[in-house]
Amino acid sequence: MRVAITGASGLIGTALSSHLGNLGHDVCPVVRHAPGDNEIGWGSTADSLEPGALEGIDAVVHLAGAGIGD
Repeated sequence: MRVAITGASGLIGTALSSHLGNLGHDVCPVVRHAPGDNEIGWGSTADSLEPGALEGIDAVVHLAGAGIGD
């Protein structure tokens, strides 16, 4: 299964990404910087995804937001 995760670099997102990867799933972090391999770029200026960015994605987990420790 291909899973896109916003907030993949946070505390919970890092643990979830690792767990899903260990189970054999393909994790695709949604990032605000220029996307690298297996990353989905979220337009930092347009606040939008490129058309077709989620093509082939089976699930999306939304974890982005302000950190609770901030």
